[in-house]
Amino acid sequence: MQAGPGWRRGQSYSQDLRERVLAAVDSGMAVAEAAALFRVSVSYIYKVRLRRRRTGETTARLQRCHLVRKLSVHHEVISAEVAARPDLTLAELRAWLSEEHGVTTSVGGLWNTLERLGLTLEKTRHAAEQERADVAAARDAWRQHQPTLNPARLVFIDETWATTNRARLCGRCRRSQRLRAAVPHGHWGPQGMRSIKTSTFVAALRSNGITAPFVIDGAINGRVFRTYVEEVLAPCLAEGDVVIMDNLGAHKVEGVRQAIEARSASVLYLPPYSPDLNPIEQVFAKLKQLLKTVAARTITDLWAKIGTLLDGFSPKECTNDITNCRYRQSP
Repeated sequence: MQAGPGWRRGQSYSQDLRERVLAAVDSGMAVAEAAALFRVSVSYIYKVRLRRRRTGETTARLQRCHLVRKLSVHHEVISAEVAARPDLTLAELRAWLSEEHGVTTSVGGLWNTLERLGLTLEKTRHAAEQERADVAAARDAWRQHQPTLNPARLVFIDETWATTNRARLCGRCRRSQRLRAAVPHGHWGPQGMRSIKTSTFVAALRSNGITAPFVIDGAINGRVFRTYVEEVLAPCLAEGDVVIMDNLGAHKVEGVRQAIEARSASVLYLPPYSPDLNPIEQVFAKLKQLLKTVAARTITDLWAKIGTLLDGFSPKECTNDITNCRYRQSP
């Protein structure tokens, strides 16, 4: 006669109990008395009586947790379409469902479906050239060679650019208001001088930290890179080190390999179109985000900020970056 035993919160009352409650109040029992007797809430009795009066129904409605989701029967085709075209937007996927399968759904419902399928937003792009047969073979060969390399002796070299107009792309303000922020856009200034200054930053990543940092005004070329190797990088090398860099033409000019081998170190060039195999790219990605924070607006300030920010890269972080690119020596 009581609802307590065997009943859980969120579970519908049994039909037998529903009928007993209604029969009791129909026979003249006070609502409060019936609620206490059957251990249900007073509001439940009022609601079930109101529903019976309006619709004639006394049975429990199907609860939300037991509803068959609209897109559940389309999980396989949705997964297949996302696998074939992973850069689809929710609006495009929604339109495809409507056109191909006659299914209408909301963007929010589609988002929830993708989450249930484990299909989340990830980094989407890589060089299409990686799929060429020769490049794919070179990358496979490199992957097979990686376990033979001692991470403690690896020196990863690369360069990136830094400008005086870096800034965060979004911020916060009152809803419905437009947020405006002043950022240099590179218009030509007095005497025809461009207001944005671009520098090239070169550095080496090792498992114990970042070494041989070097900044120049403008772009890098073979002559400048050879000077960097001879005067900045080479003094930091030790016997047995392995310098790894990409296939950029400036990295292969006469004198670069000779300067490295003169320190009893060796050189390895990464496969073409393979920045993902160089862990220093992770350092550069973080550095560029940090440069947005400091918002340096002059060359002098930019270079000083780069030097300060490099101190924040701990040996542990550098080791993790290298490990993340699968440079783990086999036992």
